[in-house]
Amino acid sequence: MARRGSGLRTAIKVVKAIDRATKQAAREAQRREKARQRAEAQALREHEKSEREVQRELKRQVRQQKSAAKQAFKNALAGASDEYQERCEERAALRKQFIEEVLR
Repeated sequence: MARRGSGLRTAIKVVKAIDRATKQAAREAQRREKARQRAEAQALREHEKSEREVQRELKRQVRQQKSAAKQAFKNALAGASDEYQERCEERAALRKQFIEEVLR
């Protein structure tokens, strides 16, 4: 006749299987958590990078505006200087014409 066991071996096998499954589930949970943290860190880095690019672009635009204002001032100054020079020449021509008319 076959020996009948007390079921201890079967119980031990079940407990070991449960233990293995629990450990595997814990490892999987840890893997998922690490993957989530990596994705979160990557998203944070990308966000910071885009913010730095926006700041860089703003600084570039400010520099460009200052440069444009400076150039506009220089152009206005050059134009005013040219107008002044023309007025001086016109006055000199008028003086010369007046003197010539008085001398006649």
